[in-house]
Amino acid sequence: MAEEANEMEGQQGSAVPPAEPVAPPPETPAVEPAPAPAAGGDDMEEGKVFAILSYALSFLGLPFFLIPLIMRNNSFSLYHAKQCLMLWLAGLASWVISGILAATVVLACMVPVVVLAVGIFCLVLNIIGLINAVNLRMQPLPVIGKWAEDWFKGIRKV
Repeated sequence: MAEEANEMEGQQGSAVPPAEPVAPPPETPAVEPAPAPAAGGDDMEEGKVFAILSYALSFLGLPFFLIPLIMRNNSFSLYHAKQCLMLWLAGLASWVISGILAATVVLACMVPVVVLAVGIFCLVLNIIGLINAVNLRMQPLPVIGKWAEDWFKGIRKV
């Protein structure tokens, strides 16, 4: 029995002590990189005024977005002019649909609701576009912005 006790002590003495738990490295907060602008910094600053005016004057019903579309000398203002043009086309389409609804006797009562809903929607999109232009972001408008990029991709800076 003494031999067994000695063997047990020998085995215990040669055993590797359990490893202590290692604390995980401190986590760094995940920071998403800012999207790279498609235009250069100087190009964005130069086109900022036209981009802002495209949205701001559309509040008044003036199609100022046509000027950057015709000039096509600044990619930032051209991008926002295309977004604003798509917004105008969406508004125009809503007026046509409202006219068709008004022509049908059954759906005539829905016209004010449709006009109000689409008007508020276009106003919100216009404000979002204006904020994007002020903050020098080339971000498409929600819902209709991707269509603007697809439909007007042939209009480029000269």
